Parts: sequence; structure tokens; C-alpha cells
Amino acid sequence: MLIETRNLSYVYMPGTPFQVEALKDITIGIEKGSFVGIIGETGSGKSTLVQHFNGLLKPTSGEVLVDGKNIWSQNYDLRALRSRIALLFQFPEHQLFEETVFKDVAFGPRNLGLEGEELALRVRMGLELMGLNYEAYRNRSPFTLSGGEKRRVALAGILAMQPEAIILDEPTAGMDPLGRRNLLQLIERLHREENLTIILVTHNMEEIARLADRLLVFFRGEIVLQGTPGDVFASAEQLRQIGLDVPPLTQLLQELRRRGKNICTDHFTAEDVAAEILCLLRGEDRL
Repeated sequence: MLIETRNLSYVYMPGTPFQVEALKDITIGIEKGSFVGIIGETGSGKSTLVQHFNGLLKPTSGEVLVDGKNIWSQNYDLRALRSRIALLFQFPEHQLFEETVFKDVAFGPRNLGLEGEELALRVRMGLELMGLNYEAYRNRSPFTLSGGEKRRVALAGILAMQPEAIILDEPTAGMDPLGRRNLLQLIERLHREENLTIILVTHNMEEIARLADRLLVFFRGEIVLQGTPGDVFASAEQLRQIGLDVPPLTQLLQELRRRGKNICTDHFTAEDVAAEILCLLRGEDRL
């Protein structure tokens, strides 16, 4: 298991009138190479949880383990951990600060001790994995780029460190539909082709249903549902009770099933849903 938490709890501002129990006794495991989606309403504990995975927050109680080792044990190298388990915050373009794209992408690898040709190779790799031509972008100021380009440069800087896992906290927030789709396609390709472990925090049910292998649903600091997207979205009424919903296309299939149609509801893309409905119209049994 790449990342584990055991009975993890976290309290903000303990012992004060503003004390908030953000996480309550969370025990989970995230396997290497998986794509895990974390969903829940604002303030449910999603972002607090993922900041524990690379040691940005220290548990109030419980443990966080990477490869079976407690990251808060004596002499554990948290700096090395953060190059292995990388976290991209919401609106990462606000973290760009260097005068050129090259220098910004190189910042993390340079802090790992890389220089010269090896550093340049890492920068090239990071940019090209994000669909940005190295020669075209390397000398540009990051502040002249579009919002989508800035976000890809920020992610390229993480990829240049060659992490084993990437945590993405609302990576498409504020993006237009085309930019959102392009970024998600790049993230999906990284998972598929580079075998990166992806942990994606989002409010968008359609995005996460299509991408993730497994979902964790948070409500008031606790996991209330977990499983495959099909398992989780089958609990539509429970999701609605905690302020969430199932993807619209899945709602359509569920409504057809509720009306007695012999149809599979475990589909999340327009293509798959269309194929399912076409088979229904033809009278074919898809179950």
C-alpha cells in the first residue's frame, strides 16, 4: 500500500472557542497506480485529509504511513516524501513566481540537487507531458500565459520532480469547459501511460465518475461512502442527503431503471450511456 491512514483525526485550533474537528478516525489505504477520487461538500474534510498525505499537516491523533512507514516517526525525511507525494493546490497558477517558464518548472528539481543537462531534461519532460512544447515555452514569462497554460506549467513543475503520486485539489476550478476538458485528459493520460497514482479532490460528479477507480465520500469529517463510482452513485438518495448528487447521465439511467427498464446504470460517459440506451431501444439485454 502506497499511502495509509490509521485512525487519523485532526482538530483545528484545539482548546480554543474556534475548535473544529475536521477529521474523525479515518482509516484508508491508497494503492500504488490507483486513481482515487475524494468528494464531499465544502468543509467536509477533503483538503485537510490530503494535506496529511505528504506531511503538510500533522495528525492530532492516529497515523499516516507511506510504504508502511509512519511519516512522523523519528528521522523520517519529510522533504524526500514531498518529492514522492506531490500536492497541487487549488489555483496553482498563483504560485508561479519566476521570470521564465524554465525557471519555474526547474524550481522543484533544482531543490532536489539537479543541475545542468539533467535539470534541463527534467524541465523538458515536465512540459511535454503537459502538452507544452519545450522550445516554444521555456523562455516565456509565465505571467504572459493563459490561465490554462499557467495551470499546466504549475503541474509540469510537479511532474519534473518525478513523483510517484500526485494529489490534485480542485484542479479545474475556475476554468472554462474546454480548458477543463483538456486538463482532465492530460491527467487521465498521466495515470494511464505513466502509471502515476492520482488522488483527485473535486466537487464535479461527472469528472470523477468518469476518471476514478475508487471514490471516498466525506461528510463532516467522516467517510460515509466508498467504493467504485458505480457502487457510490447507486446510493443516490444518501448522496442527496449530504448535499451531493449523481451525474446527470447516471440519473437518466437510474430513472429508466426505476421505470422498469432492463438497463445497466453503471455508465458515466455520454458514449457509454448512448450505447446503453440504443441497446434498450433495440431490445438487447445489457445486464
